[in-house]
Amino acid sequence: MGPGVIFRLVLSGTTPYSERQKLLMDRQMHYLTPDTFPRQQQFDHYRNVALPYVGICADVEVQTLLAHCKAHGVSAYRAILYACTLVAQELPWMRWRIREDGIVEHERLDCAVTALGEDQQVRFTSIPWQSSWSQFNEAAQQVLANASASPNLYNGEPEGTDNLIYHSCVPWLRFTQMVQPMPMAPACSVPRIMWGKYDVQGERTLMPLVIQAHHGLADGLHLAQFFERLQDKFSAPEQWLSD
Repeated sequence: MGPGVIFRLVLSGTTPYSERQKLLMDRQMHYLTPDTFPRQQQFDHYRNVALPYVGICADVEVQTLLAHCKAHGVSAYRAILYACTLVAQELPWMRWRIREDGIVEHERLDCAVTALGEDQQVRFTSIPWQSSWSQFNEAAQQVLANASASPNLYNGEPEGTDNLIYHSCVPWLRFTQMVQPMPMAPACSVPRIMWGKYDVQGERTLMPLVIQAHHGLADGLHLAQFFERLQDKFSAPEQWLSD
């Protein structure tokens, strides 16, 4: 259930925004200059590539996380959403977005996510970021329930545009790679994260996870940093699944 374009507003730096949306974005982001953006040369190269995306699929160990969630009555799905968005806040490259010919850096990112409707069809919605786990969990539970019950593909009222991280899950299938829909004209700079079915291997439980990003903003090293930080979260859930 990959979110190609979560909202009609989230298309590119050339999308016409309302004055209110522009004001909200201006308050929560700043422009980078060629002197302050460390990937200017790489960006100039990959912006002219026909397929400017890079993606990696790898396993993450989730046994400790799942055990913690079970012991404390916590939704593992919502915990994974929170952990992925939390890591995204920590890594500057995941907050960079392409705006026309330049780069902006957001101060915070909301959690765009898919939900399964009652008709077994995908729904798109978003969870406003809450640094507190309990507040995020409460908001996520309500947002996901509303989207699942809705007959509409697009749900909620997103106030931002590209200050999102796209999340999706395929819990019915273990995969080793997954290609998600990505706009081509113009390209999109919002990272996509998707994970699949757990694979129990003795005392280990592995979960496949794929991340796709614009190559002008990230290389393999940066994608690996995301996996490393996410694994650190999953290995010590007691440090972040509490307020």
